[in-house]
Amino acid sequence: MKKKIAVCANGWSPDVLAKAMEGFMEYAGTRDFDIYVFLSFASYSVHRHTMQGELNVYNLCELSDYDGVIVFSNLLNSDETAKEICTAARDKGVPVISIGMEFEGVTSLCVDNDAGMRELVTHLVEEHGVKSIFYMGGTETHVDSNDRLRITREVLEKHGISLSDKQIGYGKWSNRRTVDALKGLLAANDELPDAIICANDIMALAVCTELEKRGASVPDDVLVTGFDDIAGANIFYPALTTVKQDYAYVAKKACELIYDNKLHGEASVKIKVPTRAVIAESCGCKPPECEKRRQIYCKHSFQRNTDNNLLEQNEREMRNCLSDVSDFREMREKLRNHYLQNHQFEGSAFYIVFNGEYLEKVEADEKDLCEDTLHGELEVLIALRDGSLVDVEHVDVRQLIPAYEKKDGERHVFYIVPLHYYQYSYGYAVFTDKPYVLNDAMMFPYVEKLQQSVRLLRANLRLQQIYDKDVLTGVYNRMGYENKALPLYQASLEKKAPMTVMFIDINYMKMINDRYGHDEGDNAIRMVAASISDRLEEGWIAVRYGGDEFLAIVPDCDEAMAAQMKDDISGSLREKCIKRKVPYELTASIGYVTTDPVGRADATLEEYVKEADDLMYMIKKEMHEKDKK
Repeated sequence: MKKKIAVCANGWSPDVLAKAMEGFMEYAGTRDFDIYVFLSFASYSVHRHTMQGELNVYNLCELSDYDGVIVFSNLLNSDETAKEICTAARDKGVPVISIGMEFEGVTSLCVDNDAGMRELVTHLVEEHGVKSIFYMGGTETHVDSNDRLRITREVLEKHGISLSDKQIGYGKWSNRRTVDALKGLLAANDELPDAIICANDIMALAVCTELEKRGASVPDDVLVTGFDDIAGANIFYPALTTVKQDYAYVAKKACELIYDNKLHGEASVKIKVPTRAVIAESCGCKPPECEKRRQIYCKHSFQRNTDNNLLEQNEREMRNCLSDVSDFREMREKLRNHYLQNHQFEGSAFYIVFNGEYLEKVEADEKDLCEDTLHGELEVLIALRDGSLVDVEHVDVRQLIPAYEKKDGERHVFYIVPLHYYQYSYGYAVFTDKPYVLNDAMMFPYVEKLQQSVRLLRANLRLQQIYDKDVLTGVYNRMGYENKALPLYQASLEKKAPMTVMFIDINYMKMINDRYGHDEGDNAIRMVAASISDRLEEGWIAVRYGGDEFLAIVPDCDEAMAAQMKDDISGSLREKCIKRKVPYELTASIGYVTTDPVGRADATLEEYVKEADDLMYMIKKEMHEKDKK
C-alpha cells in the first residue's frame, strides 16, 4: 500500500505552500499518508541551464510510486514542465490534479479569478475614482495572468475606461523583470496612471519599491494592487490591496478527489476555487488590521533576526569545515559532525543524498558525470533523524528517503530540493515536516550556499589534484606523496598495522628512449603506471617518484599480499605489451619491504622507501649481469 502523495511545487511561493500544507496535513490525518513535496526554485529570471537544474527535481518523482500527484501548475514557472508531469501521470493511470492550469484529460482546480479580481477592480473605480491604469501581467501566455487581464478590461469597459496595449507590461512574476517592465511602461506613456494593477503580489511589491525610488508615493500619487495575499504583502508599507485564494481548501479538495476515487472514470473536470478581494492601504484605504499585522510582525522580529543570524553562523561553519577537505570521504565525515552539532533549522529529519563521483572524479567534466536525472544507488552524506545520525551509507533514488519505512499513524512531509551545477544534477537534500528554512523563502539561500560550498570544494579538489597528480601518468607526484603517502604511513603506525612500500623501476629505459624515441618512452612510462594502478584497491596509492621510478604504498598489506601484488603488476605489464604489440621487451624491477609498526615504530617512511629502493637495485643489478652473459 503506497499511502503517499507527490506534490510538485515551487519554492518561490512559500506562503501558498504553507497554506496548502495546512490543508494537506488536515486531510492526511484522516487517511494516514505521507506527503512528498518536490520543490524547485525555477525562475524566469535565471539562466536557462540553472532553470533546468532546478526543474530536474521533478524527475526524482517516480509517478507510479504514489497514490496520486498534485501539481501546482500555475506556480512552477515552467508551463511545459507542468504539462509533462500531468500528462505523464494521466498516461500511467496515476490520479493527478493540476492546480491552476488545464490539460486534456486531467482534473484541474483553477482559481476563480473572476470573483476576487472583479471585486478589486470595481473597488478601485467606484471607491477611488480611478480613470487610468497600467496592468502588470506575469507572462503573455499564462492562463491566470490573461484571465485577470480580461476581467480588468471588462470592469474598466463597463465604466467607460479603456486599456490600451501600451499600458500593459509583463514582469514574469519576478522582481527584476517587473522593474524592467515598469520602466518600459513609464517610457511609453506620458504620465503616471491612477493605479497599477499587478497579477501577483511579488510584482506589486516590486512596483511599489521602484516607484518610491523614482519619487512617486503609493498610494498618494498612484494606487497599486496585487494578487495572492502573501505574508510579505500584509506587513509591507503600505499593506497591499490584493486578492486572497484559499489554498488550504485547494489542498484538501485535491486530496479528497484522489483518495475518495472521485477521479475514477472521469476525463477532465474543472473545479473553481473561490477568491475574494482584500482591501488594504496601497489603494488608499486604511483598515485597522493592517497596522495590527505589522505590530505582530515587529514583536517577533528580534527572535526572527536572532534565528537568522544563528542560521548564517551555522552556514559559515559548514563552509569552513569543508575548506580543507581532501576527498569525498572526509567531506562526509566533516558534514556529519557539523550537522550533528547544528540541526535547528532543517526540520525533524534532514538528508543529503549525493552522486559520490561528482567529488571523487573531479578531473571529469560535469556533463560526463551528471545526467539530467539521478538514478540508481547514491551516497548518503547526511541522514539525521530526531537529532541523531542514522547509520546508512547508500539509498536507491526510487526510495528517496534513506532508511525510512512508513509506520501506521506516523505522518511526515518531505521537501525534496535539487542539488546541481547549472543543468547538471548531482544530488538532492530533504527537509522534513516543518523546517524553519521554509519560512520567508529562506530555503533557497540555504541550499544555494550548500551548492556553492560543494562547487568550491570540487574546484579545490581539482586544484589539489593538479598539484598532486603527475600529468603524464595520472598517478601521484612527489607533492602527492607528501600529502597522501605520509598520512597513510602515520595511520598505519597508529593502528599498529603493517604496510608495504614497493619501489618499481623500468628496465632499460635509456635504451627505449634512444632507440625508439621519447614519445615511445612516455608510452612505456604510462603502461607501467597503468599496470600498477590496475592492482591498486581503495586506500592504496601509486606515486611517480622520479623519471621512470614509481612507488606503491599499500596499507594493511603483509608479505604474502605484497609478493602477489608484485607478480600481478608484472603480469599486467606483459598483457599490455602483447595487446599493444610494443617493439621491445618492457619490464620493471620491483623491490618491496613490509613495515614493522611495533618493532620499528621510530622508522620514517623515507627509510622504508630507501630499503625498497636498495632491494630493487639489487634485483636490477642481477638482471643486468645475467643479460651480459
